[in-house]
Amino acid sequence: METYYIELFDGKKRVSKEKLRVEDYDEVLKRVAELMDTPYRIEIFDAVAYRNRHKDDIAL
Repeated sequence: METYYIELFDGKKRVSKEKLRVEDYDEVLKRVAELMDTPYRIEIFDAVAYRNRHKDDIAL
């Protein structure tokens, strides 16, 4: 089982977040296809990328 996160953004503000545990990435793509009718920007992350998505933003 793999974990993926789908986030929907309206400009810079996140309006929705979904956590999917799936066997196959095709299931994630099916869910994204359902969301294509929304006016929001869609971002998909796997679990590792989601944990590290703001790592570069940290000031040293």
